[in-house]
Amino acid sequence: MDISSANMYTGGLLGLIYAAGPMAKAVIGILVFFSIVSWTIIFVKMRQFSRTEEQADRFFRAIKDADSFKRLASAYRDSSDNAFYRLVLACYKEVTSRQKENPGPIKPEAIPAIENILKITIAEESVKLERRLTFLATTANTAPFIGLFGTVWGIMGSFREIGARGTTSLAVVAPGISEALIATAIGLATAIPAVLGYNYCLGRLRRLTTRMDNAAMYLINIIEK
Repeated sequence: MDISSANMYTGGLLGLIYAAGPMAKAVIGILVFFSIVSWTIIFVKMRQFSRTEEQADRFFRAIKDADSFKRLASAYRDSSDNAFYRLVLACYKEVTSRQKENPGPIKPEAIPAIENILKITIAEESVKLERRLTFLATTANTAPFIGLFGTVWGIMGSFREIGARGTTSLAVVAPGISEALIATAIGLATAIPAVLGYNYCLGRLRRLTTRMDNAAMYLINIIEK
């Protein structure tokens, strides 16, 4: 490697990280870990939400043609691992258990109990969809402060070098300042995608919860008919 390429490498980001002190490397390592996990959660949740939205579309297409629970449930024979199928199943179990006790049409006073079962099921499904989003919120809130810690530590290192050498030349303060700037940059690069990803996923979660509420209303209409 010639001198120009060596200088280019040591002046790049990887070179600055390699030349950083142990504390700065620890801070950068923590931030990189948070960033990798955050991006993984974002991609996994986007896939999960897309699949659930497809399930919602399928449910609303099926329920428009269904005049009974039996016909509606038959549409899910090949995909029972489905949030909307579990809504149908919970409602169906409650209706059949009541019909065993009192054969015939469901009485109006039984509707609130069925609605409560549907609300409980929706809450459980929402919890499943919301799982791991708290890590994104934690990353968005803590990553800037972790980066700030690295910033403060790097500036402290610069002041220590100034005190030890008795000079404020660029060669003395540059290493500490570079550590500080790297920690700040990586902290922001970790926090910003986590904030955007959390807000995006939260918006899709709210839309899915609304669609599950609408699905519950359709199921109640079938019972009342």
